[in-house]
Amino acid sequence: MSTDLAMLKTTCIIYAFVFGGASLLTFAFRNTNWGRNIIAAILMWFVIFCLFIFGAYAGWIPFACIIMAIATLAIREFYKMNRVCGTPQLGIAVLALLLMALAIHYDRYDMFHAVPLLTVFVFFAVQLLRGSCEDITRTVGLQTLGLVYWGWLPMHFLRLHKLPGGFGAIIMLCTMIALNDNTAYYTGKLLGKNSPKFSPLISPNKTWVGFAGGTAATLLTAFLFGYTLPHLSVVQRLLLGGAVALLIPAGDLMESAMKRDAGVKDSSSLIPGHGGMMDRFDSWIFTAPLYCYLLITYAMI
Repeated sequence: MSTDLAMLKTTCIIYAFVFGGASLLTFAFRNTNWGRNIIAAILMWFVIFCLFIFGAYAGWIPFACIIMAIATLAIREFYKMNRVCGTPQLGIAVLALLLMALAIHYDRYDMFHAVPLLTVFVFFAVQLLRGSCEDITRTVGLQTLGLVYWGWLPMHFLRLHKLPGGFGAIIMLCTMIALNDNTAYYTGKLLGKNSPKFSPLISPNKTWVGFAGGTAATLLTAFLFGYTLPHLSVVQRLLLGGAVALLIPAGDLMESAMKRDAGVKDSSSLIPGHGGMMDRFDSWIFTAPLYCYLLITYAMI
């Protein structure tokens, strides 16, 4: 615990400088529309930082409650967005999340991977009990996708927490995502005016310049935050950073594609100016599984 406390103190000091620098840059651009938007973004990142870092430090159970709450709200948004939401279906999803959390807590990873598969049959049973097979394939398919994507994926944060040095791993991942997201935004706005678009059909505001800036920030984080994963070499950390840098925009693009398919701009209005849980945590949950399994692979080498 003393090692975790030292990590927490160091991280808080670093983040104080990061948030301070971002605030100064925001002040410099306060008269622009995007400058005003960044103020809300910085406040949101501060809240997320407190939730994840202090929640993870508080212990596995408090952290599990935070992750399950985020997953539940994201699943609900996905179900409502695709018009497959109902009290029984949402209750089944919450029960599945609880079973997955218990499986991780007791190191039953076979059960953790099996829960989403078994839930498919439960979703089918609920639809059949309603006395109609109309649209059952689409409905159950979307309900299962919502549980796997917005439930099973983020639950890997709990598996990360269970790994040796899990608190440091969570600090590293959260910092890489936070700095990638904000650096990509800043560099895209400042330098990417004439840059080719990253994915014009899905997310027309993202540029290759922004992607390059976000990737550089992620790799720099992997290099400088070695104190969080002292058992890894610089090369191993940079490989982690490279994988995360590629998956962050992939997660964002997949969530944007889901919204376009559903014909909505934001997944919900839960967070003023930022949409919903899906909008805020799309990159977080998509990177967690690969990051987790890469760390497990490193431990086995």
